[in-house]
Formats: sequence, C-alpha cells, structure tokens
Amino acid sequence: MNSKIQYSNNSEYRQSLRTFCDMSCNDPSVIYEDIDDESKDELLYDPDSMENKMEEIYEKTRYDPLWINLYEKAAAKFFSTNNEIGLVVLFSYDYFSAFYACLETQEPWSETNESYTFLLSLL
Repeated sequence: MNSKIQYSNNSEYRQSLRTFCDMSCNDPSVIYEDIDDESKDELLYDPDSMENKMEEIYEKTRYDPLWINLYEKAAAKFFSTNNEIGLVVLFSYDYFSAFYACLETQEPWSETNESYTFLLSLL
C-alpha cells in the first residue's frame, strides 16, 4: 500500500477517505438529477465502512502507549480526554495524511519514528 496520501481540497480528501475505508458508494446523481458536485460528493459517504475501519484501527492500537499519546493529544483539540474522539480527529482533513503515514510506516514504531514525530508536531 502507498505510504503517502495527498490531497489539496475537500473532494480529494473525501476520495482518500473513501478509498482507505473501502466505502461502497452509489452515484447519487442517478437519484438526484440536478445535484451540484459538492453535494454529490457528500452523498458518497458510507458511514458503515467508516465505522468499521475506525473500529479496526482502534482495536489494533488502543493499548499502545504511542497511539494513546496521539489519541489524547488529538482529543484535546475538542477539549476531550476520550481516545475514540482522538481517533475521529485524526481522520479529519488537517491530520488524515499524517495519520495514514503512521499507520503505514515501515520504520520501527517508536518515539523516534519520523511519521510519529511529524504527526505529534501537528497536534
């Protein structure tokens, strides 16, 4: 899998999420003939696929001290201490590409891992 995700606008970000979460999307323009591109893009979101991917990641990372640190710092952006809120924040536009790099890193997972330190610096 590619270890880097890049996007420069909402459409590219959403497409990255859809691909990463294996979302099954039906084209809403079949139902809504006169739909603008932004609204169409929003309708391509599959909440079940997103929830499944988030649960999968959380189960694999929830006891790792480095991931816990990332979740806590991300949750603090919303004045929360809930690690699952932190996971949601890491899926947001501002952090998703760096978060993905952590998930896909080939370096040993440690406090000096380049992807980890970069994401930590963003938080």
